[in-house]
Amino acid sequence: MNKIVLYEEPGYNGKSKELTDSVFNLETEIFAKTARSLKVEGKHWVAYKDKDMKGDFMVYGPGEHNNLGCMDREIMSLRLVKEELRSPHIMLYGDVIFQGEPRNIHDRADDLRRAGFNNLVSSHKVKEGVWILYDDFNQTGRRMITFKGEDCSDYRQFGWDGKLSSLRPLLNRDYEV
Repeated sequence: MNKIVLYEEPGYNGKSKELTDSVFNLETEIFAKTARSLKVEGKHWVAYKDKDMKGDFMVYGPGEHNNLGCMDREIMSLRLVKEELRSPHIMLYGDVIFQGEPRNIHDRADDLRRAGFNNLVSSHKVKEGVWILYDDFNQTGRRMITFKGEDCSDYRQFGWDGKLSSLRPLLNRDYEV
């Protein structure tokens, strides 16, 4: 069974809310910006600071999470990661609208210049898994998370201006990002 239990206090104390599927707005569950600790059973969950699974995020894997860090009293929406996290695969394109020579990526890349992109990746298609993309090298800077079946035809819509610089797949062993 896949579930997340949110607690209103650190140490898994206070009121709690158990969820078994994604929630676009925790206000409907009367638990928005309340969680201070949580427990995850089964698959990973992505917690977002904004409604509709937008904004800054944190990934929580199976286990107990007594300290939510930057997500303390900030969680507004949650997504259950239903995708399989083995055999990750993303197609990267140097130009917008999936133009330019496509490159198949299956592993973490700390510097896409080394993969021949010269710091110019402008679009992608996720074939398998879940990927975390960064606009700077070594998994730093602004970031986004993208899931199997999702495409992004132009990073300019996120203010990245063709500047995807590093990325990594979410793996089963990852607990917090």
